[in-house]
Amino acid sequence: MPGALQETWHRAFLSYRKLRFHTIRNALRGCAEKPTERCTLMLTKILDKKLGSSIFTGRQIISMLMPLIMDSFFVFGIGVLTTAMISSSSQESVAAISLVGPLYMMVYAINNAISAGGTVVVAMFKGKGETERVKEAAGQLIVGLPLSSLAACILLVLCADPLIRFLFHGMEETILVKAEHYLIGVAISAVFLSVYMSGFAVFRGLGETKKCLHLSILINVLHFVASFVFINILKLDIMGSALSLNLARLVGGMAAVLMLISKKSSIEIRPRHVFRIDWRIQKEIFRIGIPCGMEQLFMNGGAMLVQVYIAKLGTASVAANAVSNSIFSVLYAAPSAVATLAVTIVGQCIGAGEKKLARRYGRSMVWLCTVLVLLSLAIGMPCIPILLKLYQAQAETVPMIYRVLIIAAVCMPFFWGASSVLPSVMRSAGDASYASYFSLVTMWVVRVGLGYLMAIPMGLGLEGVWIAMCAEWAVKTVAFGLRFRGEKWLAHSDRMDKM
Repeated sequence: MPGALQETWHRAFLSYRKLRFHTIRNALRGCAEKPTERCTLMLTKILDKKLGSSIFTGRQIISMLMPLIMDSFFVFGIGVLTTAMISSSSQESVAAISLVGPLYMMVYAINNAISAGGTVVVAMFKGKGETERVKEAAGQLIVGLPLSSLAACILLVLCADPLIRFLFHGMEETILVKAEHYLIGVAISAVFLSVYMSGFAVFRGLGETKKCLHLSILINVLHFVASFVFINILKLDIMGSALSLNLARLVGGMAAVLMLISKKSSIEIRPRHVFRIDWRIQKEIFRIGIPCGMEQLFMNGGAMLVQVYIAKLGTASVAANAVSNSIFSVLYAAPSAVATLAVTIVGQCIGAGEKKLARRYGRSMVWLCTVLVLLSLAIGMPCIPILLKLYQAQAETVPMIYRVLIIAAVCMPFFWGASSVLPSVMRSAGDASYASYFSLVTMWVVRVGLGYLMAIPMGLGLEGVWIAMCAEWAVKTVAFGLRFRGEKWLAHSDRMDKM
Protein backbone atom coordinates (compact mmCIF):
# COMPACT_ATOMS: atom_id res chain seq x y z
CA MET A 1 0.00 0.00 0.00
CA PRO A 2 2.70 2.57 0.82
CA GLY A 3 4.33 1.66 -2.51
CA ALA A 4 1.08 2.15 -4.38
CA LEU A 5 0.49 5.42 -2.54
CA GLN A 6 4.00 6.61 -3.34
CA GLU A 7 3.50 5.75 -7.02
CA THR A 8 0.20 7.65 -7.06
CA TRP A 9 1.83 10.74 -5.56
CA HIS A 10 4.70 10.45 -8.05
CA ARG A 11 2.29 10.37 -11.00
CA ALA A 12 0.36 13.29 -9.57
CA PHE A 13 3.59 15.26 -9.20
CA LEU A 14 4.63 14.50 -12.79
CA SER A 15 1.20 15.54 -14.05
CA TYR A 16 1.51 18.78 -12.06
CA ARG A 17 4.95 19.47 -13.51
CA LYS A 18 3.69 18.76 -17.03
CA LEU A 19 0.67 20.99 -16.48
CA ARG A 20 2.85 23.77 -15.08
CA PHE A 21 5.26 23.44 -18.01
CA HIS A 22 2.46 23.75 -20.56
CA THR A 23 0.95 26.65 -18.63
CA ILE A 24 4.25 28.51 -18.55
CA ARG A 25 4.96 27.69 -22.21
CA ASN A 26 1.55 28.94 -23.32
CA ALA A 27 1.96 32.06 -21.23
CA LEU A 28 5.36 32.76 -22.79
CA ARG A 29 3.98 32.10 -26.26
CA GLY A 30 1.15 34.49 -25.55
CA CYS A 31 3.62 37.12 -24.40
CA ALA A 32 5.61 36.62 -27.60
CA GLU A 33 2.55 36.78 -29.82
CA LYS A 34 0.97 39.80 -28.17
CA PRO A 35 3.61 42.29 -29.43
CA THR A 36 3.20 40.89 -32.98
CA GLU A 37 -0.56 41.16 -32.73
CA ARG A 38 -0.30 44.65 -31.32
CA CYS A 39 2.14 45.65 -34.07
CA THR A 40 -0.15 44.23 -36.78
CA LEU A 41 -3.17 45.94 -35.23
CA MET A 42 -1.30 49.24 -34.97
CA LEU A 43 -0.09 49.00 -38.58
CA THR A 44 -3.62 48.19 -39.75
CA LYS A 45 -5.00 51.20 -37.86
CA ILE A 46 -2.36 53.48 -39.40
CA LEU A 47 -3.10 52.19 -42.90
CA ASP A 48 -6.85 52.54 -42.45
CA LYS A 49 -6.42 56.04 -41.03
CA LYS A 50 -4.15 57.17 -43.86
CA LEU A 51 -5.54 55.11 -46.74
CA GLY A 52 -8.92 53.69 -45.75
CA SER A 53 -12.26 55.04 -46.96
CA SER A 54 -15.76 53.98 -47.88
CA ILE A 55 -14.41 52.76 -51.25
CA PHE A 56 -11.05 51.18 -50.27
CA THR A 57 -9.63 49.84 -47.03
CA GLY A 58 -5.97 50.25 -46.15
CA ARG A 59 -5.40 46.53 -46.61
CA GLN A 60 -7.04 46.56 -50.05
CA ILE A 61 -4.70 49.32 -51.21
CA ILE A 62 -1.64 47.50 -49.91
CA SER A 63 -2.83 44.27 -51.56
CA MET A 64 -3.07 46.15 -54.88
CA LEU A 65 0.29 47.85 -54.37
CA MET A 66 2.39 44.77 -53.52
CA PRO A 67 1.99 43.04 -56.94
CA LEU A 68 3.07 46.28 -58.65
CA ILE A 69 6.19 46.49 -56.47
CA MET A 70 7.00 42.82 -57.05
CA ASP A 71 6.55 43.33 -60.79
CA SER A 72 9.03 46.24 -60.81
CA PHE A 73 11.74 44.22 -59.09
CA PHE A 74 11.00 41.13 -61.17
CA VAL A 75 11.32 43.00 -64.47
CA PHE A 76 14.58 44.57 -63.28
CA GLY A 77 16.07 41.18 -62.35
CA ILE A 78 15.10 39.52 -65.63
CA GLY A 79 16.48 42.52 -67.54
CA VAL A 80 19.87 42.20 -65.83
CA LEU A 81 20.06 38.45 -66.60
CA THR A 82 19.01 38.91 -70.24
CA THR A 83 21.59 41.66 -70.74
CA ALA A 84 24.26 39.40 -69.28
CA MET A 85 23.38 36.67 -71.83
CA ILE A 86 23.64 38.94 -74.85
CA SER A 87 26.89 40.39 -73.43
CA SER A 88 28.42 36.91 -73.39
CA SER A 89 27.47 36.47 -77.04
CA SER A 90 29.00 39.56 -78.64
CA GLN A 91 30.06 43.07 -77.66
CA GLU A 92 28.91 44.32 -81.08
CA SER A 93 25.43 43.03 -80.27
CA VAL A 94 25.46 44.92 -76.97
CA ALA A 95 26.44 48.09 -78.82
CA ALA A 96 23.72 47.54 -81.44
CA ILE A 97 21.04 47.06 -78.77
CA SER A 98 22.19 50.21 -76.96
CA LEU A 99 21.87 52.19 -80.22
CA VAL A 100 18.36 50.91 -80.91
CA GLY A 101 17.24 51.38 -77.29
CA PRO A 102 16.31 55.12 -77.45
CA LEU A 103 14.44 54.64 -80.77
CA TYR A 104 12.46 51.70 -79.46
CA MET A 105 11.72 53.48 -76.16
CA MET A 106 9.89 56.15 -78.13
CA VAL A 107 7.52 53.53 -79.56
CA TYR A 108 7.18 51.94 -76.13
CA ALA A 109 6.44 55.36 -74.63
CA ILE A 110 3.52 55.88 -77.06
CA ASN A 111 2.09 52.46 -76.18
CA ASN A 112 2.51 53.14 -72.48
CA ALA A 113 0.89 56.58 -72.75
CA ILE A 114 -2.20 55.37 -74.62
CA SER A 115 -2.57 52.42 -72.25
CA ALA A 116 -2.39 54.92 -69.36
CA GLY A 117 -5.31 56.80 -70.93
CA GLY A 118 -7.20 53.51 -71.13
CA THR A 119 -6.48 52.80 -67.45
CA VAL A 120 -7.98 56.16 -66.47
CA VAL A 121 -11.16 55.60 -68.51
CA VAL A 122 -11.62 52.04 -67.20
CA ALA A 123 -11.06 53.20 -63.61
CA MET A 124 -13.63 55.99 -63.96
CA PHE A 125 -16.29 53.68 -65.37
CA LYS A 126 -15.47 51.17 -62.63
CA GLY A 127 -15.97 53.88 -60.03
CA LYS A 128 -19.35 54.71 -61.57
CA GLY A 129 -20.35 51.05 -61.34
CA GLU A 130 -21.10 50.93 -65.07
CA THR A 131 -19.92 47.41 -65.91
CA GLU A 132 -21.06 47.51 -69.55
CA ARG A 133 -19.12 50.73 -70.15
CA VAL A 134 -16.05 49.13 -68.54
CA LYS A 135 -16.33 46.30 -71.08
CA GLU A 136 -16.69 48.78 -73.93
CA ALA A 137 -13.65 50.78 -72.76
CA ALA A 138 -11.60 47.57 -72.49
CA GLY A 139 -12.65 46.50 -75.98
CA GLN A 140 -11.84 49.90 -77.48
CA LEU A 141 -8.39 49.83 -75.89
CA ILE A 142 -7.67 46.35 -77.27
CA VAL A 143 -8.40 47.49 -80.84
CA GLY A 144 -7.11 51.08 -80.65
CA LEU A 145 -3.67 50.48 -79.16
CA PRO A 146 -2.57 47.67 -81.55
CA LEU A 147 -3.67 49.74 -84.58
CA SER A 148 -1.53 52.65 -83.38
CA SER A 149 1.40 50.30 -82.81
CA LEU A 150 0.95 48.74 -86.24
CA ALA A 151 1.34 52.14 -87.90
CA ALA A 152 4.55 52.81 -85.93
CA CYS A 153 5.80 49.28 -86.72
CA ILE A 154 5.36 49.72 -90.50
CA LEU A 155 7.13 53.09 -90.39
CA LEU A 156 10.12 51.73 -88.46
CA VAL A 157 10.47 48.60 -90.61
CA LEU A 158 10.43 50.63 -93.84
CA CYS A 159 12.83 53.27 -92.51
CA ALA A 160 15.11 51.03 -90.41
CA ASP A 161 18.15 51.08 -92.70
CA PRO A 162 18.25 54.81 -93.59
CA LEU A 163 17.33 55.81 -90.03
CA ILE A 164 20.12 53.76 -88.42
CA ARG A 165 22.71 54.95 -90.96
CA PHE A 166 21.66 58.59 -90.61
CA LEU A 167 21.79 58.62 -86.82
CA PHE A 168 24.89 56.47 -86.31
CA HIS A 169 26.86 56.92 -89.54
CA GLY A 170 30.21 56.88 -87.74
CA MET A 171 29.81 53.39 -86.28
CA GLU A 172 31.25 50.12 -87.62
CA GLU A 173 29.34 48.42 -90.45
CA THR A 174 28.84 45.23 -88.40
CA ILE A 175 27.17 47.17 -85.59
CA LEU A 176 24.97 49.12 -88.02
CA VAL A 177 23.71 45.92 -89.69
CA LYS A 178 22.96 44.30 -86.34
CA ALA A 179 21.21 47.46 -85.14
CA GLU A 180 19.02 47.49 -88.28
CA HIS A 181 18.01 43.83 -87.79
CA TYR A 182 17.29 44.36 -84.12
CA LEU A 183 15.23 47.50 -84.79
CA ILE A 184 13.04 45.56 -87.24
CA GLY A 185 12.62 42.77 -84.68
CA VAL A 186 11.60 45.02 -81.79
CA ALA A 187 9.34 47.07 -84.09
CA ILE A 188 7.35 43.93 -84.95
CA SER A 189 7.26 42.92 -81.28
CA ALA A 190 5.71 46.29 -80.42
CA VAL A 191 2.45 45.16 -82.07
CA PHE A 192 2.27 42.09 -79.81
CA LEU A 193 3.34 44.22 -76.85
CA SER A 194 0.45 46.61 -77.45
CA VAL A 195 -2.08 43.78 -77.03
CA TYR A 196 -0.37 42.73 -73.80
CA MET A 197 -0.27 46.32 -72.54
CA SER A 198 -3.97 46.74 -73.34
CA GLY A 199 -4.82 43.89 -70.98
CA PHE A 200 -2.38 45.29 -68.44
CA ALA A 201 -4.07 48.70 -68.58
CA VAL A 202 -7.56 47.21 -68.13
CA PHE A 203 -6.54 45.16 -65.08
CA ARG A 204 -4.84 48.18 -63.52
CA GLY A 205 -7.97 50.26 -64.04
CA LEU A 206 -10.03 47.54 -62.35
CA GLY A 207 -7.54 47.34 -59.46
CA GLU A 208 -6.75 43.68 -60.29
CA THR A 209 -3.00 44.12 -60.00
CA LYS A 210 -2.36 40.44 -59.18
CA LYS A 211 -3.36 39.58 -62.74
CA CYS A 212 -0.82 42.17 -63.95
CA LEU A 213 1.86 40.41 -61.91
CA HIS A 214 0.88 37.00 -63.32
CA LEU A 215 1.10 38.36 -66.87
CA SER A 216 4.44 39.99 -66.15
CA ILE A 217 5.87 36.76 -64.72
CA LEU A 218 4.67 34.84 -67.77
CA ILE A 219 6.14 37.20 -70.37
CA ASN A 220 9.44 37.83 -68.58
CA VAL A 221 10.18 34.20 -67.66
CA LEU A 222 9.34 33.13 -71.21
CA HIS A 223 11.60 35.89 -72.57
CA PHE A 224 14.45 34.72 -70.34
CA VAL A 225 14.08 31.02 -71.24
CA ALA A 226 13.70 31.77 -74.96
CA SER A 227 16.73 34.08 -74.86
CA PHE A 228 18.79 31.32 -73.26
CA VAL A 229 17.74 28.83 -75.96
CA PHE A 230 18.13 31.18 -78.95
CA ILE A 231 21.32 32.94 -77.80
CA ASN A 232 23.27 30.42 -75.72
CA ILE A 233 22.20 27.13 -77.34
CA LEU A 234 21.22 27.95 -80.95
CA LYS A 235 23.83 30.77 -81.17
CA LEU A 236 21.51 33.14 -83.03
CA ASP A 237 23.15 36.18 -81.41
CA ILE A 238 21.11 39.39 -81.75
CA MET A 239 18.43 37.73 -83.91
CA GLY A 240 17.91 35.30 -81.04
CA SER A 241 17.26 38.24 -78.72
CA ALA A 242 14.70 39.69 -81.17
CA LEU A 243 12.99 36.31 -81.67
CA SER A 244 12.71 35.67 -77.92
CA LEU A 245 11.21 39.13 -77.47
CA ASN A 246 8.60 38.51 -80.18
CA LEU A 247 7.71 35.06 -78.83
CA ALA A 248 7.30 36.29 -75.25
CA ARG A 249 5.17 39.27 -76.25
CA LEU A 250 3.01 37.22 -78.62
CA VAL A 251 2.24 34.70 -75.87
CA GLY A 252 1.74 37.53 -73.33
CA GLY A 253 -0.74 39.28 -75.64
CA MET A 254 -2.69 36.08 -76.24
CA ALA A 255 -2.78 35.36 -72.50
CA ALA A 256 -4.06 38.89 -71.75
CA VAL A 257 -6.89 38.54 -74.29
CA LEU A 258 -7.85 35.09 -72.97
CA MET A 259 -7.96 36.45 -69.43
CA LEU A 260 -10.27 39.26 -70.54
CA ILE A 261 -12.70 37.08 -72.51
CA SER A 262 -12.73 34.22 -70.00
CA LYS A 263 -15.95 33.48 -68.15
CA LYS A 264 -13.93 33.75 -64.93
CA SER A 265 -13.06 37.35 -65.79
CA SER A 266 -14.75 40.09 -63.78
CA ILE A 267 -15.84 41.85 -67.00
CA GLU A 268 -15.89 39.05 -69.65
CA ILE A 269 -15.65 41.19 -72.80
CA ARG A 270 -17.24 40.01 -76.05
CA PRO A 271 -16.46 40.60 -79.79
CA ARG A 272 -19.11 43.36 -79.95
CA HIS A 273 -17.11 45.34 -77.38
CA VAL A 274 -14.01 45.13 -79.59
CA PHE A 275 -15.25 45.42 -83.17
CA ARG A 276 -17.96 48.05 -82.63
CA ILE A 277 -16.00 51.30 -82.53
CA ASP A 278 -17.12 53.81 -79.90
CA TRP A 279 -15.55 57.08 -80.98
CA ARG A 280 -16.40 58.85 -77.70
CA ILE A 281 -14.39 56.34 -75.69
CA GLN A 282 -11.57 56.31 -78.26
CA LYS A 283 -11.46 60.11 -78.16
CA GLU A 284 -11.24 60.15 -74.35
CA ILE A 285 -8.51 57.47 -74.28
CA PHE A 286 -6.41 59.39 -76.82
CA ARG A 287 -7.23 62.78 -75.22
CA ILE A 288 -5.55 61.58 -72.03
CA GLY A 289 -2.95 59.37 -73.71
CA ILE A 290 -1.58 61.66 -76.46
CA PRO A 291 -0.30 64.44 -74.14
CA CYS A 292 1.33 61.77 -72.01
CA GLY A 293 2.78 60.17 -75.15
CA MET A 294 4.18 63.47 -76.41
CA GLU A 295 5.63 64.03 -72.94
CA GLN A 296 7.36 60.65 -73.06
CA LEU A 297 8.70 61.28 -76.58
CA PHE A 298 10.19 64.65 -75.75
CA MET A 299 11.47 63.46 -72.38
CA ASN A 300 13.28 60.61 -74.13
CA GLY A 301 14.67 63.18 -76.55
CA GLY A 302 15.82 65.28 -73.61
CA ALA A 303 17.41 62.25 -71.99
CA MET A 304 19.30 61.54 -75.23
CA LEU A 305 20.56 65.14 -75.27
CA VAL A 306 21.73 64.80 -71.67
CA GLN A 307 23.62 61.67 -72.71
CA VAL A 308 25.29 63.67 -75.49
CA TYR A 309 26.86 66.24 -73.17
CA ILE A 310 27.64 63.62 -70.50
CA ALA A 311 29.73 61.95 -73.23
CA LYS A 312 31.76 65.18 -73.45
CA LEU A 313 32.73 64.69 -69.81
CA GLY A 314 34.66 61.55 -70.68
CA THR A 315 34.31 57.78 -70.64
CA ALA A 316 34.47 57.55 -66.84
CA SER A 317 31.48 59.90 -66.48
CA VAL A 318 29.48 57.94 -69.05
CA ALA A 319 30.19 54.65 -67.26
CA ALA A 320 29.48 56.16 -63.82
CA ASN A 321 26.18 57.62 -65.03
CA ALA A 322 25.09 54.30 -66.56
CA VAL A 323 25.78 52.36 -63.34
CA SER A 324 24.23 55.12 -61.18
CA ASN A 325 21.03 55.10 -63.24
CA SER A 326 20.78 51.31 -62.91
CA ILE A 327 21.23 51.44 -59.13
CA PHE A 328 18.85 54.39 -58.85
CA SER A 329 16.20 52.39 -60.74
CA VAL A 330 16.34 49.85 -57.91
CA LEU A 331 15.80 52.59 -55.33
CA TYR A 332 12.75 54.06 -57.03
CA ALA A 333 11.16 50.75 -58.14
CA ALA A 334 8.85 50.49 -55.11
CA PRO A 335 7.94 54.21 -54.84
CA SER A 336 7.14 54.46 -58.56
CA ALA A 337 4.55 51.68 -58.12
CA VAL A 338 2.53 54.13 -56.00
CA ALA A 339 2.25 56.52 -58.96
CA THR A 340 0.85 53.65 -61.04
CA LEU A 341 -1.62 52.73 -58.31
CA ALA A 342 -2.72 56.36 -57.87
CA VAL A 343 -4.30 56.29 -61.35
CA THR A 344 -6.55 53.38 -60.32
CA ILE A 345 -7.44 54.72 -56.85
CA VAL A 346 -8.10 58.34 -57.76
CA GLY A 347 -9.72 57.39 -61.08
CA GLN A 348 -12.29 55.18 -59.37
CA CYS A 349 -13.01 57.93 -56.82
CA ILE A 350 -13.57 60.41 -59.66
CA GLY A 351 -15.86 57.94 -61.41
CA ALA A 352 -17.88 57.52 -58.21
CA GLY A 353 -18.29 61.32 -58.00
CA GLU A 354 -16.19 61.50 -54.80
CA LYS A 355 -14.01 64.52 -55.60
CA LYS A 356 -13.17 65.22 -51.94
CA LEU A 357 -12.12 61.60 -51.54
CA ALA A 358 -10.03 61.88 -54.73
CA ARG A 359 -8.17 64.85 -53.24
CA ARG A 360 -7.67 62.96 -49.98
CA TYR A 361 -6.27 59.97 -51.82
CA GLY A 362 -3.96 62.24 -53.79
CA ARG A 363 -2.39 63.36 -50.50
CA SER A 364 -2.37 59.78 -49.16
CA MET A 365 -0.55 58.47 -52.25
CA VAL A 366 2.14 61.13 -51.83
CA TRP A 367 2.51 60.11 -48.16
CA LEU A 368 2.71 56.42 -49.07
CA CYS A 369 5.27 57.11 -51.81
CA THR A 370 7.45 59.09 -49.38
CA VAL A 371 7.31 56.26 -46.82
CA LEU A 372 8.43 53.78 -49.49
CA VAL A 373 11.22 56.16 -50.55
CA LEU A 374 12.57 56.17 -46.99
CA LEU A 375 12.31 52.37 -46.74
CA SER A 376 14.00 51.91 -50.13
CA LEU A 377 16.87 54.18 -49.14
CA ALA A 378 17.27 52.48 -45.76
CA ILE A 379 17.44 49.03 -47.40
CA GLY A 380 19.06 49.93 -50.72
CA MET A 381 21.91 52.30 -49.80
CA PRO A 382 23.81 49.73 -47.69
CA CYS A 383 23.54 47.32 -50.66
CA ILE A 384 25.35 49.66 -53.07
CA PRO A 385 28.74 47.86 -52.72
CA ILE A 386 27.06 44.59 -53.75
CA LEU A 387 25.44 46.25 -56.77
CA LEU A 388 28.77 47.83 -57.77
CA LYS A 389 30.36 44.38 -57.83
CA LEU A 390 27.42 43.06 -59.87
CA TYR A 391 27.92 45.79 -62.48
CA GLN A 392 31.73 45.41 -62.30
CA ALA A 393 32.19 49.16 -61.83
CA GLN A 394 35.69 50.43 -62.54
CA ALA A 395 37.72 51.81 -59.64
CA GLU A 396 37.89 55.36 -61.07
CA THR A 397 34.08 55.55 -61.38
CA VAL A 398 33.18 54.35 -57.86
CA PRO A 399 33.72 57.72 -56.03
CA MET A 400 31.68 59.49 -58.72
CA ILE A 401 28.85 56.93 -58.41
CA TYR A 402 28.70 57.38 -54.64
CA ARG A 403 28.61 61.18 -54.94
CA VAL A 404 25.69 61.30 -57.41
CA LEU A 405 23.70 58.65 -55.51
CA ILE A 406 24.14 60.59 -52.26
CA ILE A 407 22.83 63.72 -54.03
CA ALA A 408 19.75 61.77 -55.15
CA ALA A 409 19.28 60.11 -51.75
CA VAL A 410 19.27 63.47 -49.93
CA CYS A 411 16.65 64.97 -52.25
CA MET A 412 14.34 61.99 -52.80
CA PRO A 413 12.48 62.09 -49.44
CA PHE A 414 11.57 65.76 -49.98
CA PHE A 415 10.64 65.90 -53.66
CA TRP A 416 10.24 62.47 -55.25
CA GLY A 417 6.81 61.64 -53.79
CA ALA A 418 4.94 64.73 -54.95
CA SER A 419 6.81 65.12 -58.27
CA SER A 420 6.06 61.54 -59.38
CA VAL A 421 2.61 60.90 -57.83
CA LEU A 422 0.76 64.20 -58.37
CA PRO A 423 1.05 64.12 -62.21
CA SER A 424 -0.56 60.63 -62.13
CA VAL A 425 -3.28 61.93 -59.80
CA MET A 426 -4.07 64.76 -62.21
CA ARG A 427 -4.12 62.48 -65.25
CA SER A 428 -6.56 60.18 -63.44
CA ALA A 429 -8.96 63.15 -63.18
CA GLY A 430 -8.54 63.95 -66.87
CA ASP A 431 -6.09 66.86 -66.33
CA ALA A 432 -3.54 65.25 -68.65
CA SER A 433 -2.45 68.29 -70.66
CA TYR A 434 -1.20 70.35 -67.71
CA ALA A 435 0.68 67.40 -66.18
CA SER A 436 2.37 66.53 -69.48
CA TYR A 437 3.20 70.02 -70.74
CA PHE A 438 4.63 71.23 -67.44
CA SER A 439 6.70 68.05 -67.13
CA LEU A 440 8.12 68.80 -70.59
CA VAL A 441 8.99 72.36 -69.65
CA THR A 442 10.82 71.31 -66.49
CA MET A 443 12.61 68.52 -68.35
CA TRP A 444 14.03 70.77 -71.05
CA VAL A 445 14.56 73.95 -69.03
CA VAL A 446 15.80 72.51 -65.74
CA ARG A 447 17.22 69.04 -66.38
CA VAL A 448 18.60 69.68 -69.88
CA GLY A 449 19.35 73.42 -69.76
CA LEU A 450 20.44 73.85 -66.15
CA GLY A 451 22.16 70.44 -66.24
CA TYR A 452 24.32 71.56 -69.17
CA LEU A 453 25.25 74.85 -67.47
CA MET A 454 26.19 73.12 -64.22
CA ALA A 455 28.01 70.21 -65.85
CA ILE A 456 30.21 71.99 -68.42
CA PRO A 457 30.45 75.81 -68.07
CA MET A 458 30.34 75.68 -64.25
CA GLY A 459 32.62 72.62 -64.18
CA LEU A 460 30.57 70.45 -61.80
CA GLY A 461 30.67 67.48 -64.18
CA LEU A 462 28.32 64.54 -63.65
CA GLU A 463 27.38 65.83 -60.19
CA GLY A 464 25.96 68.95 -61.86
CA VAL A 465 23.71 66.78 -64.07
CA TRP A 466 22.26 65.02 -61.03
CA ILE A 467 21.85 68.27 -59.07
CA ALA A 468 19.82 69.61 -62.01
CA MET A 469 17.69 66.46 -61.94
CA CYS A 470 16.95 67.03 -58.25
CA ALA A 471 16.16 70.67 -59.01
CA GLU A 472 13.63 69.43 -61.58
CA TRP A 473 11.94 67.34 -58.88
CA ALA A 474 11.78 70.41 -56.60
CA VAL A 475 10.23 72.65 -59.29
CA LYS A 476 7.64 69.97 -60.18
CA THR A 477 6.80 69.49 -56.49
CA VAL A 478 6.02 73.19 -56.08
CA ALA A 479 4.12 73.55 -59.37
CA PHE A 480 2.04 70.37 -59.07
CA GLY A 481 1.45 71.02 -55.37
CA LEU A 482 -0.08 74.43 -56.16
CA ARG A 483 -2.18 72.92 -58.95
CA PHE A 484 -3.36 70.15 -56.64
CA ARG A 485 -4.46 72.64 -53.97
CA GLY A 486 -6.75 74.35 -56.50
CA GLU A 487 -9.87 73.09 -58.29
CA LYS A 488 -8.82 73.19 -61.97
CA TRP A 489 -7.44 69.65 -62.03
CA LEU A 490 -10.81 68.32 -60.80
CA ALA A 491 -12.85 70.32 -63.30
CA HIS A 492 -11.75 68.07 -66.15
CA SER A 493 -13.48 65.08 -64.56
CA ASP A 494 -16.88 66.53 -65.53
CA ARG A 495 -16.23 65.40 -69.10
CA MET A 496 -16.71 61.78 -68.03
CA ASP A 497 -20.28 62.45 -66.94
CA LYS A 498 -21.19 63.22 -70.56
CA MET A 499 -19.91 59.91 -71.90
